[in-house]
Amino acid sequence: MIRRSRLPAEIAVLTAVIVALAVTAYVVQKVLFRRRGETTDITRSMDEALGPLILRQVELSQTVLSKAAVDKAFSTIMGRLQPALDQLAPGSPRIRIVVIDDPAINAFTLPGGIICVYTGLMRKLDSAEQMSGILGHELCHAVHRDPLALLARQMGVAALTGILTGGRGGEIAGRLVQTLVNVHYGRKAEDRADDFSVHLLALAGIDPFSFAQALQRIEKAEPNESGLLLWIDTHSPIQERIERARREAATLSATPRRIDVGWQSLLQRLSKTEE
Repeated sequence: MIRRSRLPAEIAVLTAVIVALAVTAYVVQKVLFRRRGETTDITRSMDEALGPLILRQVELSQTVLSKAAVDKAFSTIMGRLQPALDQLAPGSPRIRIVVIDDPAINAFTLPGGIICVYTGLMRKLDSAEQMSGILGHELCHAVHRDPLALLARQMGVAALTGILTGGRGGEIAGRLVQTLVNVHYGRKAEDRADDFSVHLLALAGIDPFSFAQALQRIEKAEPNESGLLLWIDTHSPIQERIERARREAATLSATPRRIDVGWQSLLQRLSKTEE
């Protein structure tokens, strides 16, 4: 009688153990053995839908530069990078470059493949090839949907969904912009993006050393501008990144072809725009 009365309890305990093991196995499968390149369970449609909404907040809070010469320059650069991107990362999002008139030395990626570049960063670079290296780094974040994964971790999927369904969407989107401007993806993601850029350049027929050269140019910014070096403050130590980019570039074979963009002329036009 006593043993029979304990049987339901023993079955319940056993069932609970089986359920716990099943949940653990599921988590291990999702976290430790997920497919290569998978960064988040959030759907691609959410990534694409959030991009324009967050960009709208950027446009409200920052000065977006609309100039034919600038648009043409970045269109030419992406014309070289896009075929290589399609080979290196098939199914990548459609990329849009937005230039922000701001002295900060920065660039950041929004969900949906939108890359924002500050004019302060542009002025620190010597060539379209160096700009391509910076874009290659940001393109890796777009490919892996790092911005969306970061926002989901910091603010939760419910907050992101709130933007798409109305309510306090505008207010939340404004907070997301500040998060992405001062982004912290983590060293692993940043190192991955550096390596991606070097390989992308070589595949696009651009000197793969251009990324290391771009980092050098940023590092040489005037000391009184150190507070504006947003692009490197949250990344690995700059010297380590430069050396690693050089080593990686040295392993690649490429036949560089010049990008048909008069970079110095473009910078002069930017200066005239400010006057």
